Amino acid sequence: MSPPLPDAPDLLFATFPSLRGLDAALHTRLLQTLVWQRAPGDARLFAAGDPCRAFPLLLEGEIQVMRTTPDGHEIELYRIRPGESCIVSTSCLLGEANYSARGLATTPVVLAAMPHDLFDQLIAQHPPFRHYAFGLFAERLGRMMQRVEEVAFRSLTRRIAAVMLDQPGGVLECTHERLAAQIGASREAVSRALKKLEEAGCLALGRGRVAVADRARLHAET
Repeated sequence: MSPPLPDAPDLLFATFPSLRGLDAALHTRLLQTLVWQRAPGDARLFAAGDPCRAFPLLLEGEIQVMRTTPDGHEIELYRIRPGESCIVSTSCLLGEANYSARGLATTPVVLAAMPHDLFDQLIAQHPPFRHYAFGLFAERLGRMMQRVEEVAFRSLTRRIAAVMLDQPGGVLECTHERLAAQIGASREAVSRALKKLEEAGCLALGRGRVAVADRARLHAET
């Protein structure tokens, strides 16, 4: 597929500086074998059980990586923004395993898919890319462990309050289901907690919208 942007190669090296400094042969192979892709918001990029054949290099947009629990609820593991890596893809490529989670474009995205064999070659032969891949793997793993601790030890009300206090303008445009996935809870439990916070005067609820009504009261919930 041809590059979706006229300056896609320049954007690639600006967004992923670890790919700079390749020898001529690797540089040429990289540009010849990358598969450039566009996807609209809400597009499914991969699903649990799918074979993992490429390493995604996100240039524009945002990707949400989620996993379904045994009881059918979804939990957000992390989000990928330009220049960041997908540790699910990294672990699947290194272990030659299928995807264990699903990836959803939360906005329109532009990405370049790096074939598995080229990923292996860069890990082996290009230290800057190897340091990038493993460094972000460790960072994301640390964040996921923090998420596990929050789900296990922090009350649902406190998790919702923390999310809302972090929103620009104190407004979050999303459904209860999507908020539930983001903080690792069931939709029903999130709806009850939101209603409780609304009744306490902390939040104002609307259709597909949650807003901070009283920041001081909401902060007390954290």
